[in-house]
Amino acid sequence: MTSDRTARRDATFAIAMIAAGALTIWGVRNQPRAPFDPVGAAAIPFWTAIAVIALASILLARIILGHATRGGAVSLFTSADAIDDGYTVEPRYSLAAALCTAAFAAALPFAGFRLASIGFMLVLGWLLSDRTPRAVAIVVAVAILGGAGLDAGFRALMIDLP
Repeated sequence: MTSDRTARRDATFAIAMIAAGALTIWGVRNQPRAPFDPVGAAAIPFWTAIAVIALASILLARIILGHATRGGAVSLFTSADAIDDGYTVEPRYSLAAALCTAAFAAALPFAGFRLASIGFMLVLGWLLSDRTPRAVAIVVAVAILGGAGLDAGFRALMIDLP
C-alpha cells in the first residue's frame, strides 16, 4: 500500500499529465497536414500525448485500486530485482528535465531546431551524467549526432522546422 501523501502527489501528477496530454492534442489539431501524413508536425506531439495520457491513466488506476506506486511496489517497466540498493528518488532530475525542455522550446525561434536540439541534449545529458571525461565525451557525441540527425531526418520528411 502507498501512503496517503504519496497517493495524493501521484494522483495530482497523473491528473496534471492527463490535462497536459489533452491540451497538447487540442493544440495540434490546427497543424497543417504533412506531405507524408501521418508523420508530420502534429503526429509526434499527438502520439506522445496519447502515450502520456495512457501511462498517467495507468498510474491513476493503480492509485484508485490502492496499489503502491513507489518503494516496494513491483515496477510496471522493469524487473522487481534492483541491481543495487542505491536507488533513490531524485525530484531534481525531473525538474531539470522540465526546465531544459522549456528552455529548448523557448530557444527554437532564435537558434533553430538543430542548435536548440544539440544544446538541449548537451545540457540535459551533462546534468544527468556522472560528468566523467568519458561520460561527457559520450554526451557531446550523442548531442551533436542526435541533433544533426533529427534535423536532417525531419527535413528529409519535409517537416517545416524553425
